[in-house]
Order: sequence, then structure tokens, then C-alpha cells
Amino acid sequence: MSRRIDRRTEIAAIRGLLAGATLDRAAIRLERTLRRKYSDDQPRAPAGRSDGGQWVPAGGAGGGSTGGRSGGSDGDVDGRERTLLDDGTQVLSIRVRAGRRDYDEQHIVTAPDGESRIFENSSLTQTIRDGATGAVLGRSTFTAAGAEPEAFVQSTFLPAVPLTTAVTVRLAGALFAVLSARNDRFGKAVLGLTANEYAIDLTETGVSAAFAGRIDQRTLDAACRRNGEVEALAEQAVRSVRASGLYRSPQDFGNKVHAWIAAAVNKKGDPNLVAEISFNDASRAARYGERNSTRIDLFERTSPGTTCVYDFKTGSANIGDDRALRLAAAASRHFPDTVRVIVIQVKPRS
Repeated sequence: MSRRIDRRTEIAAIRGLLAGATLDRAAIRLERTLRRKYSDDQPRAPAGRSDGGQWVPAGGAGGGSTGGRSGGSDGDVDGRERTLLDDGTQVLSIRVRAGRRDYDEQHIVTAPDGESRIFENSSLTQTIRDGATGAVLGRSTFTAAGAEPEAFVQSTFLPAVPLTTAVTVRLAGALFAVLSARNDRFGKAVLGLTANEYAIDLTETGVSAAFAGRIDQRTLDAACRRNGEVEALAEQAVRSVRASGLYRSPQDFGNKVHAWIAAAVNKKGDPNLVAEISFNDASRAARYGERNSTRIDLFERTSPGTTCVYDFKTGSANIGDDRALRLAAAASRHFPDTVRVIVIQVKPRS
């Protein structure tokens, strides 16, 4: 008799869990339906709150203004900044005062179609969440070798979501582009992608780790060992071309800076540091300016399996998310042993 009672108790408990899971799924579907009633320019509440990841009224994500930089009324938001990209992708960045939460800053990236990801940075570790559910999709730490995946536990009752999808990588590229364009004191923006064991394309399903964030100079120099040399060359190129006065427009100025750097780098004859090479979609060398080709300004084979890709910009120009991902793809396809790609924008100050 007691066994029957125990079995009935177990069955009732299981049914309760299943019912709870059903309610969770219904709540998620309802949240997504209600979310469509809000404007696309509204922010999401930060993950970690009871309403984390959901759309909130303007000024409701922490109580502060969502435009420019302002303090949050809940006392733990140090500043926030919103950027709208040309394709309609929106990036809302929130910095948090030390010790208030388990991350230093949070970036909510929302595509025009409503897909979104939340990137939470704690020092050199980044957690990526699904924007609608808050589910953890991936976690990585930026090391001297590049982005390395970290283990994490997924909630049983949240719907299954692929760990790293093309959407996640695309929105990571958008975040990298925004951070590269912002001139602030919090570090150097990098995009780090790491291939999984069966990778075919670092910009699609072959990614086991994605990191889009800012790192300190020491960490960058450890991962891309000739970064200091590359930045010094860029500064010299800008000073030299400007002093010559032999340019007709800002675009011509940028072209001559690129040419100066390429000549200085390639005369070294170092196969691990090569400038101004182009690849077509079939991963073969292409002529400069060839249709559907991708030009890499400079690449550094920094260590076995790691390729650093540098993109030089002058004036008001900044790297775009599409170009950043094309650079990563070109490097990974052309150099078959590449496991980790690090993309960096170099913008001389001279």
C-alpha cells in the first residue's frame, strides 16, 4: 500500500513539474506577444531583475534616461548610452558601479526583426543571454589566446536555444562595431571568435565562443603580440602622409595611409605579419578591388591557431559589423589551422 502511495506522490510531483513548465512556456509566449505592443526604441530591463530582458517604458530600465549618459535612479547604474546603426540595429549599453551586480556592464543588442541578445561583461568574462527569455546562450573569457568558451548550466524549464547561432555572432559583430566607434576610457574593443571542433565558417554555426567587448592594453598585447608595433606603424603613416600634403581628399588620405603601412610591413618579408591582401568568396587570393572580395588591411599570426586581424581607419570612418565578420571569415577560411580570430580596429590619434 505504501508503495502505491509513494508512486502516486511521484506521479503527482512529475505532473506538477510538467504543468509548471507549460505555464513557463505560456508566460514566455505571452511576454513576446505583449512585447510587440511597445516601440522598437524602448529599452529592456537588465537581466538579473524580475523583469530582466523584457521591454520597459522609456526611462524604465533602471529609472534613468535611455539617451546619452545619465545616472540610474536605482543607484547602481553609472551611465547608459544608446546607438542606432544604419541597418536599424540598436545597442543600449549600461555601466554598473562596482560591487552592485555580478557584471560591470551590460549591452542589449536588438536587430530590426526583434531578435536580441544581452551581453554582460564581468572583467574579461562575457555572458551572452537570449534577449527574450534571459537564458544563457554562451559564456567565454578573453585570454592570451583569444576567446575561450566557459561551461555553464542551462535552466531545465527554459526553451532549448542553440548555444551560438548566426544571430548571436551577427549581433556580437554589431556590438563590436559600436564599441569600436565609441571613444572612451574603458579599454580597446575587440571581436573574438573561436571555432568549435567541426567548424566550417567562423561567422556561422562553427563558433563555440564569441566575445565582443573592451579589454585592457596588457591583455590585448598578450593576445596580439605585435599590436604595439602595428599601432606605432599606423601613427607613423598618418604623420608621414599628412606632412607630405600629397592627398586630394579624406578618402585619398586614408588610401595613402594604407599604402604606407603596407609598404612598411611587406618589405619585412615576415609571413606572420602581412598587409593588404584580398580574398574572394572561394578563399583564394584576389586582385585589389575585385568584386565580392574582402581586403584584409593587416593580419598577424600571433600563435599557433590564433590570427589577429587589424582594420585601419582614419578620420570619422569606423569599422562596420558586416566588414568585421567578413574579415573573421576571410582569415578562418584562408588559414585552415585558425581556431581563434581576433578583430581590432586601429585608428591613429595623430
